[in-house]
Amino acid sequence: MSSAIVFGATGVSGIACLKALLKTPTSEYKSILAVSRRAPELDTKDNRVKHVKVDLMDSVDSIAAGLREAGGADAVHVFFYSYIAKDEEEDLVETNRKLFSNSLEALAQVATKLQVLLLQTGYKYYGVHKGGDYLATYPFQESAPRHHGLNFYYVQEDMLKEAAQKGGYHWIVSRPNFILGESKGNFMSLAVTLGQYASILKYLNQPLIFPGSKATYDLLYDFSTADHNGAHQLFLVKNEKAYDRAFNIHDGKPMRFSELWPKVADPPADDPPDPSKIGKEVVLLHASAEFAQRHSHDVEGYVRDNKLDPAAIKYATWDFLDFATSRTWSDLASLDAARSVGWTEDNDTWEEGFKPVFEAMRRDNIIPRSS
Repeated sequence: MSSAIVFGATGVSGIACLKALLKTPTSEYKSILAVSRRAPELDTKDNRVKHVKVDLMDSVDSIAAGLREAGGADAVHVFFYSYIAKDEEEDLVETNRKLFSNSLEALAQVATKLQVLLLQTGYKYYGVHKGGDYLATYPFQESAPRHHGLNFYYVQEDMLKEAAQKGGYHWIVSRPNFILGESKGNFMSLAVTLGQYASILKYLNQPLIFPGSKATYDLLYDFSTADHNGAHQLFLVKNEKAYDRAFNIHDGKPMRFSELWPKVADPPADDPPDPSKIGKEVVLLHASAEFAQRHSHDVEGYVRDNKLDPAAIKYATWDFLDFATSRTWSDLASLDAARSVGWTEDNDTWEEGFKPVFEAMRRDNIIPRSS
């Protein structure tokens, strides 16, 4: 029997990975170490999950000590999802370089039985956050040349390959897009932010108008449901054909916001929204000083009147919703690499992605139960 380590265990992807691991028999993993600053909230009685409370920006020795005490020496599989958002690109690169470097060095001290380390990055590898000349050729292939300029995914992937070579273990990179999932306190899920957006507008008696551009509304995008990603990533670490390779992962069929939006509306719309009303008629709710000044009283009332979790409004990233719905290019990647190693599963983006997230948000008192 062996152990697994999940870095970033309280995020949307970390929670999905833990859920996938908990579906395995105890004969496969005797313990699952959840590395994060706070304990993950899981609906399980399985006592294999052990919380390792560390800050990955602290010293390598302190991280190693936490892993060692929890039994990290028996780890054979490591999944890395930790991430710190920064506004400035140079700061983003340096912060996440240190985050990953500290973790790799701590693992080198402790996890001497390590066989595979999987790093989750994403479609930013293909320049989707920049557009224009930065974009890779469609459909995005894992072998696509890197765009010019900074990208912290490039830094981390190079670090991973070097560490794996030195440590004598294998590496895998997983690249999802627009991850759909729910985790209390997580700030990076399109579905979570969309659920808040829709609920607040309903409270304010404003129409649920698509917050982005007409171009974005009609373009095709890959969505990657977190639980689907987690199952795929666990499949990869146990598949020797996947070792030392990168893999795109999405739900299997790209979708347009024009297909999804009528399902988000409450009550459901019979037809897509009037194109003339798609755009910026409704001011997007930013978690910025401007939003705080304009809507703080309304949002406080929304949380209070619906008896929501007092931190409910923090479980969203408004600028991410703005980014996701206001671009003029698609996000489309090939799954040929995943298929080549035996991955055959697909996922229903609405029924298994958005819809369960909204249901979980109601259950966790993040949005009103009537939304």
